[in-house]
Amino acid sequence: MPQTYKVKYSADGVTFTALTNVQGINIKLGREKQLDAYNASNAEIELRYPNGYASPIADLKTGTYIKIEGPNQLDTSASSFLGRIRDVQVRYGIPYKSSLGNADYLTISCEGFFAAVARMNGNNYALASGAPQTQLTVSNSITGVTGAYLRPQGTDPVMVGLNITGTWGDWYNQLLTTLNGRMWDTNLVNEIKVVSPFYQNPVTEGATPVFSDTPTSAQYSYDQIDFNSYADNYWTQVSVTPLGGSVVTVTQAGATTPYRTYTINTLNSSTGQATDFANYLASLYGTAQFRIASVSCLSEATQRNGFLDSLGSQSPASYPGMRCSVTFRGTSYPAIIEGVTISATPESSRYTFTLSSAEQNNYLILDSTVYGTLDYNKLGY
Repeated sequence: MPQTYKVKYSADGVTFTALTNVQGINIKLGREKQLDAYNASNAEIELRYPNGYASPIADLKTGTYIKIEGPNQLDTSASSFLGRIRDVQVRYGIPYKSSLGNADYLTISCEGFFAAVARMNGNNYALASGAPQTQLTVSNSITGVTGAYLRPQGTDPVMVGLNITGTWGDWYNQLLTTLNGRMWDTNLVNEIKVVSPFYQNPVTEGATPVFSDTPTSAQYSYDQIDFNSYADNYWTQVSVTPLGGSVVTVTQAGATTPYRTYTINTLNSSTGQATDFANYLASLYGTAQFRIASVSCLSEATQRNGFLDSLGSQSPASYPGMRCSVTFRGTSYPAIIEGVTISATPESSRYTFTLSSAEQNNYLILDSTVYGTLDYNKLGY
């Protein structure tokens, strides 16, 4: 079936104009493994540009906003990708006649808003101690990129005060590491969302997408599946160095030397907070596993006919952190989406989801239909 993705550009981030002759789209959102540091989301767009030599589109330049809308998105306020142009390249073809270059192609490389903070030097700014949203609000006024913290109701952890000696992107990754959180990089114009692992999306709570090798009409079919040993997420010892306290090292019960030691620097404001975090990480990553790492789906081949761009009524920008279930040869594997890669042409599109095991995402949250199972879920911190 046709894949009618729409690519639009805007100089001000408010009024968007559609591009024509789009031939291919590639998008990468989120990350591959659960403990990976975050980079900016990115997209590449290729389109025929027959009129571009005689009448170039002036706004197609570095810094212009780009939006990619999926064919079946239910969330009209969001998109499959939203960011800025990083680079533009033109490949001119032969012949050129009557002001038309029918073999001319334009390639637009785009990046999410995290790229802006990743390039911005902190200049040793003295960031005061505070809750995550308090610190994010301070960063907003300096970087020009809005940082929003999505978390459940309750008391926020206190992040230590520090001087931003690297880039603001380095600080964002430290914050995400300390919260064991996820990032939505292309959700709204000039905004980054830091998402707590305990955040319950009210739209998707209780509406878990199911990928299956024998799908029903309400499920999504896949044609590729990868398992791996989660070696990069298996640690028998955790060493946390908090900026606001002393180094804490926790060893998994029953572990023997040589230990597999996960060493991180955090924004924890006290040794006690770092101890809770270290115990939490050791409980999540202290067991060797062999679990699903990714599934890949051909959009037009799914039972839902292309609704891969609207899982749980959300857009792909909001997929990191979304729960899902994968049925493989009669066994169901609960998992969490860490990232997604989208490759689309006018005729076809493919979604590859990178996943983390549910065992490494088990949190006890009262009143949650998914995370509220006593004697199964792990305590948070």
